Amino acid sequence: MISLRVSLVLVLVLGASASGCAAWPRRWSDRPCCIDTKPAVRRQPIWWHLFDVTVLEPLEQPFHLVRPGRRLIGVPMQAINLDDGRLAGSAFFTGRDPASLTPEQVRWGPTRPDDVAVPPFTVTKSKQEGKTAGFFVVDARGERYLFKLDPVEAPELLSGAEVITSKLLYALGYRVPSYEAVDARPEEFRVAPDAVIKDGAKEAPFTEDHLRELLAPRVRQGTVRMVSSKLIDGEVLGPARFKQFRDCADVRALKLAYAWVNNIDTKDHNSLLAWNGTETLGYLIDFGTALGADAGAGGPKDPCAGWKYIVDLKETSLEMATLGRHRTACDTDPSPPDARLGLFSERVDPRRWKPYAPNLAFKEMTDEDAEWMALRMRRLSRAQLEAAVAAGRYSDPEAERRLVNVLEARRWTIINAYLDDDEDDDEDEDEEVARQ
Repeated sequence: MISLRVSLVLVLVLGASASGCAAWPRRWSDRPCCIDTKPAVRRQPIWWHLFDVTVLEPLEQPFHLVRPGRRLIGVPMQAINLDDGRLAGSAFFTGRDPASLTPEQVRWGPTRPDDVAVPPFTVTKSKQEGKTAGFFVVDARGERYLFKLDPVEAPELLSGAEVITSKLLYALGYRVPSYEAVDARPEEFRVAPDAVIKDGAKEAPFTEDHLRELLAPRVRQGTVRMVSSKLIDGEVLGPARFKQFRDCADVRALKLAYAWVNNIDTKDHNSLLAWNGTETLGYLIDFGTALGADAGAGGPKDPCAGWKYIVDLKETSLEMATLGRHRTACDTDPSPPDARLGLFSERVDPRRWKPYAPNLAFKEMTDEDAEWMALRMRRLSRAQLEAAVAAGRYSDPEAERRLVNVLEARRWTIINAYLDDDEDDDEDEDEEVARQ
């Protein structure tokens, strides 16, 4: 017999169903989760976005009857672009089949031969957002890049995480910029006469002294290790609002891809919408908090990264209700085995994984969305993972092998959580997934 509570929720959900159906703005496209126009993008301050999803959204949830109500009675809102397990391309998703990519294609991902930065480099301005040190440059051919530096005490940590994660997301079918690890000599840099340091609305000259302060402590055997990100082609409009994509299966299921690599910084600002003259495409960017790195902390991850939000009202309430006996299931070994890799263990629970702040699209992920992603992850091979890790260009081959093993273990934990053990990856399934 249905309880009074569930009956009441059912009445509320049915009564509000007209306003609660998943929909895609027709002003953007008739194709779900695609954007055929050039939308106006309003950029929220990062602090406001984090306050909104961390504090305001949980407080407002009791007043949003439809979505929580449907989840409560077991009929969550279904994705609008997933049809019988198949998904066409979208703003963020290309539809490429992971199994069709050679290891070499995975290693380079979206990087074309002419995307690799060529010295000498001219610094035009400092990197403004985030805590990772870096600057924008123009290379010898006039191509524009963002160069980001590793922590002084952890060379290869952030740069390896950014490059490898971009290759894996590319292999899964997402749009990402070109990320490559770069070793450059300090003498290959010069500062443009009009280079600036931006601090909010304030500007100050970026000088040779500023550049020297950044590079000098990071010089190893005459070169500085960094990650170069080629600026996206087209007109950059600004970050996407993941809330607007919360009924797109590819954005919902991105939660599992990020759980795989433990990329905990999933705020709106780590995406970009760009108009190419025909349509607006969505890119995933900034992976300095993936694998064992934490760009915000400037070093390796905290043991609880991926297990709870920074402001986690649920975990705090449980600790208070149990008088401190409840403990978050954090990693048990808080010591990184290798400074290059940081803290990245085989232990992952995809159903409980959390970024450092809530992502409103991830909260809508259904089992159907998760199965779609698990199938794509299963179509990757170890050789492809090895190629992606090789792109990180670690100085220690043993670190590369260790990282591949951890990625393999986490991948199969996620696959087994959503796919039946007796579900064979036969030829029919191969053909079906290839069409997704």
